[in-house]
Amino acid sequence: MDEARSTTAQTHGEHRVLGTVGATGMIVAAMVGSGIFALTGQFGAAVGSPSGVLVPWIIGGVLALCGGLSLAELASMLPCSGGSIEGARRAYGPTVGYLVAMVTILAGYLLSNAVIALFLAEYLDRLVPADLPDVPVAAGAIIVALVSQLPGLRMGFAANTVLAVVKVGVIAAFVIAGLSVDVTDRLVADPSGAAPSLVSPQVATAVLLVSFAYLGWSTGADIAGDLRDPGRTLPRAMVASIVVVAVLYLGVNVAYLRVIDPGAMVEADGSGMRAIGSVAAELLFGPAVGTAMTAAIALLLLSTVVSGVITGARILESMARAGEIPAWLGVRRRDGVPQHALVVLAGLSVGALAIGSLGELLDLLTVLVNVFSALTVAALFVLRRTMPEAPRPFRVPLYPWVPALYLALAGWTVVSSIMTGGARAAWASCASVIILLLLKPLVRWRPAGGA
Repeated sequence: MDEARSTTAQTHGEHRVLGTVGATGMIVAAMVGSGIFALTGQFGAAVGSPSGVLVPWIIGGVLALCGGLSLAELASMLPCSGGSIEGARRAYGPTVGYLVAMVTILAGYLLSNAVIALFLAEYLDRLVPADLPDVPVAAGAIIVALVSQLPGLRMGFAANTVLAVVKVGVIAAFVIAGLSVDVTDRLVADPSGAAPSLVSPQVATAVLLVSFAYLGWSTGADIAGDLRDPGRTLPRAMVASIVVVAVLYLGVNVAYLRVIDPGAMVEADGSGMRAIGSVAAELLFGPAVGTAMTAAIALLLLSTVVSGVITGARILESMARAGEIPAWLGVRRRDGVPQHALVVLAGLSVGALAIGSLGELLDLLTVLVNVFSALTVAALFVLRRTMPEAPRPFRVPLYPWVPALYLALAGWTVVSSIMTGGARAAWASCASVIILLLLKPLVRWRPAGGA
């Protein structure tokens, strides 16, 4: 009974503890993970020019800003845990809402948390002389993230904010130092013809990859139930976090380009450069700083796992509230901590470590994640028409152009990716939707005596 009262209290605002700074920290922590230290190396040689490297990061920032502002209106209108999912549910009905929630949980949190934790284990393995087993270390990182949230709502968010500040500080230091030092060593490539144009399929595919580095922009909408005055707090936090992250990402890439030609962003076997962050750090600062950078990246990855556990638990709350999963997952402790959802989210993330080729599986879901993100943004158009009288403390500026620009750019990247070899991901996405629909009757929760 006390826990049930806690859920009602949270809905009415008793446990809304996050202000603008905390919300900004949450979104920054969710957005900045391993992507900035890996993704440019995967597409640099394909785009072939400095502008081809930078433009996808600029477009990714524009996408995130347009999407973030759109979800800020949705979540300020529906200020609850899992606000982005609730918006899709209200716009398209329970089946699409269920699919959006399941795809978000599976790809955005369970698989993503596991992959990031494994990256963290790899970086820790480089720092210690002993050969650490990756899976137990990754599981330990997820458990640490869970434990950081159990003492209390304010303490859990405070821990995340501290990690986010450290994360921004580390990347800012890398940018400032990387743009200041004299370059004495540089990786160059032999000229190999004209680089693709900035509207080529190669650049569009790069934007699709980069979108994962920005993906945490939806976090603000999903923690709306924990925000004080979400109509004011959320848009401020969205804009501040996305602008800060975009500036940091561009700065890091300019630093990369100082020491590595785009054409040289390849491994010996011709594949994309997998650890461009470490390579660039060693070229810019020497081996000792390269080791320190490895430790810093490990800390950044831990911060991302923490934010993933926090936000994923809010998605589970939203699903429990809609009757898509057992209702007890939506019940909070008296102090507002969603303990049940946190424990289950962390447990499932640890369980995902048992799946082989996690990174490959996540890559296959790239198209699906972007399609459903676009659907969530498009819900703004639907709800403006079907819920015109609903209170909207925040309205998207320049509507309808801001959400329309997001949909246009997202559509361009998805279609271009499929045309340039992403058909396998498209088929995997279709298969995933069919499987999730078949699972719906099995996971749907019907209370005793309910219909």
